[in-house]
Amino acid sequence: MNTLQEEALEEMKTAIHQWFEEQENRIDVEGLGKRTTLQIGIFDFVTLNYRPGRTRVDSSKSVGSAAGKKSMKASPFTREQVLHEVQPLLAEIVRGKLDKLETSPLINYRFTFQGTFATMDGLVELTVVETVYEEKKRQLLERIQSYIEEKLKKGASPTNRLETFFLARHLLDPYLFPEPEAAKTIALFDRIQELNKERVEALAEHRRDIIRALTRWAENVFLPRYYDVTRSEYRTNEYVIKLDAVLENKDEPNQPIDLLLYGAVMIIRYEPNFNKSMG
Repeated sequence: MNTLQEEALEEMKTAIHQWFEEQENRIDVEGLGKRTTLQIGIFDFVTLNYRPGRTRVDSSKSVGSAAGKKSMKASPFTREQVLHEVQPLLAEIVRGKLDKLETSPLINYRFTFQGTFATMDGLVELTVVETVYEEKKRQLLERIQSYIEEKLKKGASPTNRLETFFLARHLLDPYLFPEPEAAKTIALFDRIQELNKERVEALAEHRRDIIRALTRWAENVFLPRYYDVTRSEYRTNEYVIKLDAVLENKDEPNQPIDLLLYGAVMIIRYEPNFNKSMG
């Protein structure tokens, strides 16, 4: 690498080190584990956004305004150099950080480090590191099952909203449950509402978390199977059905589309008027 490229790589390394150090110093790791057993980690996605002189690391899945800002400096890398030289070096750095945090609540059971790089050939996006911590995943699945048995099936008391927030997301996580059991999942969501029905405000919050989890699953998992999804200039999703899209087993019970319809009905019944069109 030439001097400009070495300086650029050092800029990226510094941004990565700073992000990890900031999280370790900012977050109360010990207190995190006491909130709920259903949270095994915080971060599952981080992006390095490289612009000469403007490099940053962010845990948001939306690259945001920084992606749209052009640097005053030209990138010293070609697309091929990013793919074959920069990515392996950054992957080694990130893995070194992750190795020290494998059991830490900072990192979720599944973690992706994404990179967006300005190059001489235009913007390059790639996955720097993607890993699954199988032991964390196993522990989380055990905790989910224990919570369902003790708090929902056997329990008779109102439940904690934070637990609903995580449980709803976990049940619809395709990396935890590749094929969600629609009938079972719907029954659990109904049970949560039943246990919290005496507290009107709390019930509304539980419903809101269930709706958000279902919406997230529909937009990120279910609908992309059958539609090409693009973002409009107004930052809303636009859907065009795929030519080869076929709804499998549509006449069979307990299908994923049942979850989609359940979520749509919840939105129409319980969301504010301005949100009902989403349902």
